[in-house]
Amino acid sequence: MRYLASSAARAAPAVVLAVVLAASTVWAQPAAPPAPVPPPATDFPEIATTPFNRVVPMNEARTIGFFTALFPDCSVEGPVVARLLTKPEHGTVTLSQGSSFPRYAASSPLAPCNSRKVEGLRMVFEAAEGYEGLDRFSVLVIYPNGTATNLDVKVSIR
Repeated sequence: MRYLASSAARAAPAVVLAVVLAASTVWAQPAAPPAPVPPPATDFPEIATTPFNRVVPMNEARTIGFFTALFPDCSVEGPVVARLLTKPEHGTVTLSQGSSFPRYAASSPLAPCNSRKVEGLRMVFEAAEGYEGLDRFSVLVIYPNGTATNLDVKVSIR
């Protein structure tokens, strides 16, 4: 009997211990994985492409474009930025800030600004020495208000 009592005494703590362990064990659910990060947007609206044809004399650098954005009082809205997307094969293009006279159509509300020099972006083309023929390149022009155009520039060198 003593053996049974002692056996029971020994068994009781084990049972109590098992009960305590079972009562104190917390079963946690695995954490949900973080939500996937969406990829960057790739469906930007198309930027219009505008033909831009010019004729320049051989062996001379010429301003073939001047880009500005003006308020109705002829003050500049902000800088115009341009990026050369494809280079010409038979010449060089230089994009630089400068001032010039704008050339708005007579029907434009900005036509009175044509008589004033304003700040803007000048595009100069110079053909390779002695080259005569056609050249082509493209430029992205971005205006201060966020509008943009791709210029498909074709230059006839004569």
